[in-house]
Amino acid sequence: MKKYKFPIIIGLVVIILVVVNLRFDLIDRIIVQFSSEKYSEFVSEMDYEKELLREPVCIKDMASEKTELAETELDKIIKPYDFHIQLNEKYNLSDIATADSDFDKTVQLLEWLTEHTYYSGMQMKMLDDDTFDILDYSFDKSFKHAINCRYRAIAFADCLIAVGIKAFPVAMVSSEFTGSHFTCLVYISEEDKWCSFDPSFGCWFTDKEGELLDIFEIRELFLENKEPVVKGYSFNGKQENFDVYMNSFLKFCISNLSTWADNSTDRRSENTFSGRKQFSSAIPEIKNIAPRSDLTE
Repeated sequence: MKKYKFPIIIGLVVIILVVVNLRFDLIDRIIVQFSSEKYSEFVSEMDYEKELLREPVCIKDMASEKTELAETELDKIIKPYDFHIQLNEKYNLSDIATADSDFDKTVQLLEWLTEHTYYSGMQMKMLDDDTFDILDYSFDKSFKHAINCRYRAIAFADCLIAVGIKAFPVAMVSSEFTGSHFTCLVYISEEDKWCSFDPSFGCWFTDKEGELLDIFEIRELFLENKEPVVKGYSFNGKQENFDVYMNSFLKFCISNLSTWADNSTDRRSENTFSGRKQFSSAIPEIKNIAPRSDLTE
């Protein structure tokens, strides 16, 4: 029996170290839930160079590794419903989006959402994909009630539709489906163009000449080893972790682009994500929906 004593002790030590490490990891994750500073530290440690080496940017646009995206009808993903009217009334959205142009109204609502809610990609609370539920949980609450990119994109799109601006959420997934982020495409009427906005980081995108970009144009820039110009960036009110945002949240996750089949209330409140409305539909050919005037003359 004595000859087995030393290996047994070593085995017990290894088990104890593993358990302690798991406990500290769990504690760190719990702390991240309650502290914007700790979450910022967590994001700052993301190794985007390793991520991009493992999953470089490409054009894939698939629902999964083996499933193609379903067709999407634009009218079904930007349709205004009665709940949009109720949303406008509850939060006085028309009194917030008072500018003359769609772009300025969009920025006003973007700043409003950024000012009144926190963002956290580590948010674990399962909410309905329902903007009333999302804002009831997060609006003017502490970082403990931060919301993730999925909920922010859904809420932002609904708020825009509530004031008469066409918009829909966009799911972005890395080439091998290990990372994801959500943004929005918004129709800016005075530009005759669908443009990308990120409600998690309060920003939008242009080229070097200041022309607004859609999500496909952003991806093309990355494929050419170029970057978009990011305007309005805010990491929960601070200018931290911009390089991580550009590479881990945007560039790494842009290979697969999709949206949902419609924006009705149907299947927004299922108890499991698998039972909910899936972001497994193709983004409509937005460049052909509202072409710029100089392309149609």
